[in-house]
Amino acid sequence: MILQNHLERGVRVKVGQHFGTVRYVGEVPNTEGEWIGIEWDDPDRGKHSGSVNGVQYFQTRMPNAGSMIRGEKLTKFQTLEQAIVEKYIVTENTLRVDSEMLRAVQKQLHASLFEIVGMEKIGVKQSNLQQLVDVSVRYCPVNAAGDLSHFANLQMLDVSSTLLWNWSQVGSIVEQIPSLHELNLSNNRFVDPYEEQVGPLAQKFKNIRKIILKNCALGSWSAVVRLARLWPAIEYLSVEQNGIEFVDDQLNGPHILALSRIKHLDLQNNAIRDAQSLHNLGHLPALEELVLNGNGLREIRFADDCPHNEKVDVFRNLRTIYLRDNPLQDQCAVFNELDKLARLEQVMVDPDPSVSYEETVARIVGSIAGLRVFNRSTISEKLRRDSECDMWKLYANQWLEVRNDAQRLKAFFKTHRMYPRVMERLGSPEQFLPDTRKTSNMIQLQLLNEKTGERRDKKVPKRINLHTLQNLIVKLFALPDGGPALGLYLLDRKRKVRIPLEHHAKSLDFYSVEDGDTIVFV
Repeated sequence: MILQNHLERGVRVKVGQHFGTVRYVGEVPNTEGEWIGIEWDDPDRGKHSGSVNGVQYFQTRMPNAGSMIRGEKLTKFQTLEQAIVEKYIVTENTLRVDSEMLRAVQKQLHASLFEIVGMEKIGVKQSNLQQLVDVSVRYCPVNAAGDLSHFANLQMLDVSSTLLWNWSQVGSIVEQIPSLHELNLSNNRFVDPYEEQVGPLAQKFKNIRKIILKNCALGSWSAVVRLARLWPAIEYLSVEQNGIEFVDDQLNGPHILALSRIKHLDLQNNAIRDAQSLHNLGHLPALEELVLNGNGLREIRFADDCPHNEKVDVFRNLRTIYLRDNPLQDQCAVFNELDKLARLEQVMVDPDPSVSYEETVARIVGSIAGLRVFNRSTISEKLRRDSECDMWKLYANQWLEVRNDAQRLKAFFKTHRMYPRVMERLGSPEQFLPDTRKTSNMIQLQLLNEKTGERRDKKVPKRINLHTLQNLIVKLFALPDGGPALGLYLLDRKRKVRIPLEHHAKSLDFYSVEDGDTIVFV
């Protein structure tokens, strides 16, 4: 542990509730004694940028983040061992004071039924260090490990907002606790390890599966990737609020191997605004959950040449994505892009304020084929069918305008990937178009009795269903009532085949029956 009177540059310190980093240790002319130059985490806590009386002793990143203070103002350092013992060991004096405090509360509240039980049992359990599984020493002035051999069953450790400042200190902690698999290091500031330290440190971190590094001033995705080499077994990584602006493509770089096992990646509240960065994240092979809330994303774009019936070769295992608090400009385009992901099942996104919440739901459920959960609500099959039907009607006019132009139809299907598969289920949407787009609602049919060869010409509505048509044939041809159901077939003259009309609830329009067609009945 670094002693209070042996400070060096880079050491983390605490004064009151404020944290900072030592940038200078030494004298200042015309004053007596030693001064400590501090760069505060809070950029408004200081008085200058490291310059005193025209002399630049150190340089801060923000103009008023620096101060010169005396060493006696610093909070006394602790080892992790000392912090845990102080927080979790319950002595007889502690029990007596706690009991007295509870009795005072009981008397003040006149709560005769408010009993004080189990204090001794709680004390015994907390005092048994080997039983501790989840420990937090958040805000404690910890800057070294100490002897941690007593914590044999510890699995989760929160050392956020402490005074840890280099990875050797953290390595000493995890090396002593082989059972540890989750580590919260948020709100600390670390110096990068030397290249020769990476291999030995990676051996110490071999059991760590989850690391949280919220607000650690990492500054770039490259810094994250370099640090990830220390964590060979990492599966869950949170680097929220670290000023990351761009994710470069390191698909073929040696460092990308360090992230090859990441399943959950939390990047919320950074500044990743470009679609290319999101695309580059898609190269992480094991990624299942991605959190991008509050990044300023305006669009999402994957491969432009992806056919409507295929998926892109990125985010191959992604199942869940969080996109809240992003100014997405065109949600329909976003949903269309997300449909390109092979295994996506859950999406969290803010509703479009320009439309109703119900329309947002219809858009996303109707657009993403594999979606199972939207904003934590499970999607029922009925909701999916209704949403697809809404989208079928919504884009009917656009489809009609391009359906006879192969190139424009191909472009339409790229923009609305869901439309071909919805049409397979629901058929042509023409019946929902305004009547002004139709020359007539009636078509002329020739009805043919296959057994007798008898024919009848009859005008019928395009939207007549097959059940009604069958009843009409029975009356028109004077067939016996109550007989077996007729078999109906559409005679395709061009291909010289008969198409069975089997779904009696469907309309003629569903089977694209046209004016002048022949329907055969048996």
